[in-house]
Amino acid sequence: MRLFLLITALFFVHNCVSQYRHDPHEILYDSSAIQARSFGPEKIKSYKEDPDFQYNRYKEPPKSLWDRFWEWFWNKIGEMLSTEGGSATFKTVLILLAVLVIGFFIYKLTGMNRASLFKRNSGSVSGYTVSDENIHSINFTQAISQAIQNNDYRLAVRLLYLQSLKMLADKNLINWQLNKTNIAYIDELQGSTYQSSFSNLTLQFESNWYGDMPIDATEFNAVHEQFNQFNSQL
Repeated sequence: MRLFLLITALFFVHNCVSQYRHDPHEILYDSSAIQARSFGPEKIKSYKEDPDFQYNRYKEPPKSLWDRFWEWFWNKIGEMLSTEGGSATFKTVLILLAVLVIGFFIYKLTGMNRASLFKRNSGSVSGYTVSDENIHSINFTQAISQAIQNNDYRLAVRLLYLQSLKMLADKNLINWQLNKTNIAYIDELQGSTYQSSFSNLTLQFESNWYGDMPIDATEFNAVHEQFNQFNSQL
């Protein structure tokens, strides 16, 4: 039985090999039918007009006069930095600008007087100085009146603000402490009816005092009225 199966298998393999054996120089031709396909002009036109197929047709929008100016400016900066002398000049300018900016911030923070760069504005009125923030030792009625008579409205606004702080502290609405920030006092009024008004007064005070914004008699009268209205609510 095994011999019969072996003979049958060999015969099958021989037939398969015989079917695929051919002359290597014999040319075999494909006799299958070929159906040629093409696109009509209208179809090609529709594809060309379809934005999804327009890959390389993006046009950069024209540059404005402002854009052209900055392009010219940075080109000039690049040309200047490409030379040794220009690079040194540019670094010198940057150092000078940095010194000016730092000097400006020191000027603002230290409250220097415009008349003398290194003379600090004491702002003294009736024994009161700007650096003295002990609200419990200030005669506000006298100090505010004196500041108004001297047309020192910036100092008058500061005194009005300190007076409101004292009134809030006397009502136990805030816990006043020396050198405590104004933001801390606003946070302590969280949930009260005074927080919004006091926040506006704080902004008014800081813009006039720390921002060194000039204020005339008319503007001061309006600010004075705001403080009077706030104090009357306490």
